[in-house]
Amino acid sequence: MSSRVLRNIAVSLGLLLSARPYCALAQSRLLSGINYAEFRYDATMTDVEIYVSISPANLSLHSAGKAATTDGRLVSVVELRYRLKNLAADSTFYITDSVPIEAADSQSAHDASTFVTVTRLLFKPGDYLATVFATQGDSGTASDSAEMLIKVRPLSDKSLSISGVELCSDISASASKDDPYYKNTLHVVPNPKAVYGMGMPVVSYYGEVYGLGKLNDTTEYAVSWNVMDTYGRVVKKSVTLKSGSASDVVEVGSINISDLPSGKFALELAVADSIDRKTASSSSYFFVYNPYVKQPVIASAQTVNVFASPFFTMGEQDLDAIFHAANYLETPQQTSEYKKLTTIDGKRRFLAEFWAAPGRNGDSSGFNTWPRFEARLKYANVNFKTAFKPGWMTDRGRVYIDYGAPDEIDRHPNSANNKPYQIWSYNSRNGGGIFVFVDRTGFNDYELIHSTMRGEVSDPDWQRYVQMQQ
Repeated sequence: MSSRVLRNIAVSLGLLLSARPYCALAQSRLLSGINYAEFRYDATMTDVEIYVSISPANLSLHSAGKAATTDGRLVSVVELRYRLKNLAADSTFYITDSVPIEAADSQSAHDASTFVTVTRLLFKPGDYLATVFATQGDSGTASDSAEMLIKVRPLSDKSLSISGVELCSDISASASKDDPYYKNTLHVVPNPKAVYGMGMPVVSYYGEVYGLGKLNDTTEYAVSWNVMDTYGRVVKKSVTLKSGSASDVVEVGSINISDLPSGKFALELAVADSIDRKTASSSSYFFVYNPYVKQPVIASAQTVNVFASPFFTMGEQDLDAIFHAANYLETPQQTSEYKKLTTIDGKRRFLAEFWAAPGRNGDSSGFNTWPRFEARLKYANVNFKTAFKPGWMTDRGRVYIDYGAPDEIDRHPNSANNKPYQIWSYNSRNGGGIFVFVDRTGFNDYELIHSTMRGEVSDPDWQRYVQMQQ
C-alpha cells in the first residue's frame, strides 16, 4: 500500500537562494528516507524534486470521523517543514506542507512500506542545505527530521546535459495527468530510501537528456549506464545506440541487482552525442540488501607476494590498527574473516591480499590505494591523538582517513558561552557535505555530533552541544 502524494510548489528563490545529495537521517520515527533529483526548467532556474518517504507504522492513526472518508478508514496528517539554506549566500527559506495519510485499518498501516511525497521547487544553481522536519499534525505525538545537501546544476537546452538520476520503485505507462506521479506519459514512483535487494530486486531509474545535436532533423546518440561498487569497479553495465528526431528525450530503465552482494553502489547514467561529439553524465548512490549473496573474493593468495609487501615487517598491533582503521573499505565478510585469524602470518597475508585486490586503486582520486591510506593514517595518528586514544580511533581521525583532508576547517575555540568545536567542509567528496566536531569534555577529544554525509550521524539541532550549560 502506498499513498500517492505530490506537491508542486513553484517558488522563485532568486532573491534568497542562488544548489547533490544524500541524506543523513536522525533516529527515524516518521521519515524513512529523503532524496532529490534536478531537472531543466529554464536558462536561469532548475526544477528540483525533493522526495520524502514517511513510515506509516509509526503514526497514530484514528477514525476518519469528520473527514471526508466514511468507509471506516483510518487517517492522520503529517506536517512537513522544509528549511532550505543557500550555503553561498548564507540565506534561508522555509516552506511547509501537509500530507494526509489514509489506511484501510491499523494492520494495513503497519504492513505498509512508505508513503512517498514529491515536492517541486525552483532553484538557482548552487549548493543548498535542506532540512526536513516532520510532525504528526493532528496529535503531535511523533516527530522526526532529516538533512541532505542539494547541489543544483544549470541544465541548458543549448548544449548537451542530463538531469539527475531519479531512483524509483516503479515506472509504468500512464495516460492520466491526474496521476500524482505522472511525468511525461509515465507513472514514476520515486524511492527516497534508495534501498533495493530482498523484496525489491530491480533498480528502476528515470532521467532526461537535453540538447542533443541534430543532422537533417535526426539525432544519433548512445545511452549507457554503469553500476560501480565502493572500489570504483564496474560490476554491471549496458550501452544502447539510439536515434530520433527530438533534442530532448526521456531515458528510463531497470537493472536486476538480485545477484549483487549487500553494500553501497553508484548508478551512473551517461549519454554520448554522435553528432556534436559531446558527452554528459549524472549519478546517484543506492544501497543493496542481499544477505544471501556472498561477497566477492578479494584476491587469490597465489598472486600476492607477502614478503614484498609492507606488512611483512609489521607487528600484530600495527596490523590490527591498520585493518580496523580501514573499516570504510571493508565488507562485513572481510571483517568477520579477519577476526577469526589467530596468527600474525595469517594477518599479514590477509592484509597483503586485501590491498592487492583488483580495483583497489578505485576512483580517480586514488583515495583507497595503500600509499594514500598509509599517509592518512600517519597524519591522523600525529594530529588527532588524545591522552586516551591513538589518532585513528578518534572521530576526527576516522573521518580524515575515510574522506581525506577537508576543503575547509572552520575552527571555533573555547569561549565563555561555547565549547570548542570545528566544522569540516567537503565540497565534492560523495557529493559534498559537512562534519561538526565538539570537544565536550575539554580533553581535546572532538566528538562527531552532526554530518550531512549519507550514512553518518545527523542531528540538525547540534548547536545545543556547543552551548555552555548555565
